[in-house]
Amino acid sequence: MALIGFPLWLGDKSRFVTKAVEAYNAGFDYIELSFDYPWPIPDEETPRKIASYARSLGLDVAIHGSWRDVRLASPMDEVREASLRYVSRTFEIAKKLEPKYIVLHVSTDQAVSEVKELEQLVVDAATRSALELAGLASKLEMMLLFENIPSSFCSLVEHMKKLVSSVSGAEVCLDIGHAWLQALKSDEERRASIEEVLDKWIEGLGSKIQAVHVHDCLVKEGRIQEHVAPSLDSPSIKSLLRLKSRNLKARFMVLEVFRRSDGKEASPRDLAGLVERLKRAL
Repeated sequence: MALIGFPLWLGDKSRFVTKAVEAYNAGFDYIELSFDYPWPIPDEETPRKIASYARSLGLDVAIHGSWRDVRLASPMDEVREASLRYVSRTFEIAKKLEPKYIVLHVSTDQAVSEVKELEQLVVDAATRSALELAGLASKLEMMLLFENIPSSFCSLVEHMKKLVSSVSGAEVCLDIGHAWLQALKSDEERRASIEEVLDKWIEGLGSKIQAVHVHDCLVKEGRIQEHVAPSLDSPSIKSLLRLKSRNLKARFMVLEVFRRSDGKEASPRDLAGLVERLKRAL
């Protein structure tokens, strides 16, 4: 059975004790702690305190690697190499927290989908970064996962297949909300169902998917909101349960939510019923 996690990030700094206790009481198995500046550089102490407290409750810890201002797939060497140096330093700190895994975005702001000749340059840049980080993660004995994002490079299953096929031992975190959001933005896939979108990812990368991020995406006033708490009968949850029949072997699942459908902040206790249902079903 997959372990179920809840995200903690910089915005939870002053209340991580409350959030961790709520996560434990709601039935979560672990927290996925996001490295957001200044965590863990220069503030290494706060992540250490959070991980230590979570473990004192009986929760495991995983890490969502730094992604803001980090562009590991940039074809501009100066940008990519600066990002790589920063992320490599965070790996050394993450090792001390003994995480179940560390998940990364390998991204760029370049218009990959609009300018076709950029694609191979970005693939090559992403592969160079991924190879170096995979080697470091292996040396540090940490599981490294690469996550799909909602736009640009690594938003398409084809991108992710090129990346993981070039990096020995590379594994994937499938973000269901990001996959669905990318499809909604695509002229080719916007009419596809969420099941059809996920089928493409499972067919292309099923054996590589070790973790899943789950959240709803809602359209409000013409804008798409992601990381919304799913209901028991939401399409994302129904699709997740359907993946069981596809023999998906993911070991970890994060309910990566930050807000409720009414726009208010989501808490772990809001998800207790969903956690119970998922544990019964999965």
